[in-house]
Amino acid sequence: MTGDAATRAAAALLAARRGRRPIQGLPQDCAPETISAAYEIQAALVETLCRGGEPTAIAGFKIGATSRAAQEFLGLDGPFYGCLLTDRILAAPARISRADFNFCLIEPEFAVRLGRDLPPRDEPFSRAEAAAAVASLHPAFEVVTSAYGEAWKDAGAPGLIADNGVHGCLILGPGTEDWRKLDLAEHEAVFHRNGREEGRGRGANAYGHPLDALAWLAGQAPAGGRGLKAGDIVTTGVVTPFLQAGAGDILAADFGTLGAIRLDVTV
Repeated sequence: MTGDAATRAAAALLAARRGRRPIQGLPQDCAPETISAAYEIQAALVETLCRGGEPTAIAGFKIGATSRAAQEFLGLDGPFYGCLLTDRILAAPARISRADFNFCLIEPEFAVRLGRDLPPRDEPFSRAEAAAAVASLHPAFEVVTSAYGEAWKDAGAPGLIADNGVHGCLILGPGTEDWRKLDLAEHEAVFHRNGREEGRGRGANAYGHPLDALAWLAGQAPAGGRGLKAGDIVTTGVVTPFLQAGAGDILAADFGTLGAIRLDVTV
């Protein structure tokens, strides 16, 4: 994909998000046909956000499609990533407006804050290496949205990756530094909407183990070789059933000893 095509695709995605006017897909002459082309568009989109007069910067990454079911639905053989941005990270408890998003899916996830770099290299990272880089573990909600609106299910993996991995914002709960004694694969999260349980799940639902998802990401040298840096936040994939939130919803997730988080969705 040429740089001009990636720039035009990024501009179309950004306009659809900012104007709350979903598009059915990207114009044929700049639509990504490959995963590598999709990441080129994602990079152009993030660069526009970071250098286009908005007070934001890359703060880490989200990992999507960490379940086999999601990968099969998208025709992928592994996960994908998108970039987290500083102005789209909110501390829990938080409040967002439904009107700010083309649609609004809420995903409970384990998130980590890194205490050391995981720089790009040729060989894969192990779970132990990923764990050693983690400073704190956090309960989190990822708010998923897209330039494609409700048509996101038809956009295909390249389209979703190009749209910054359909990331909207991150609701980040308090961090726990004393987490290494926990069995993260078996650690449970329980998701509630308006006081009613919507589902529950374990850390194993995120790529078998949240730290395996982190190790996978480190091996991708994300953001064009930037890699993972100390201070980065990484969300490791949804662990419970997700839901579409509406105005007036009060969402909560209980991560047991890691704490609970709350998100209020206004009009």
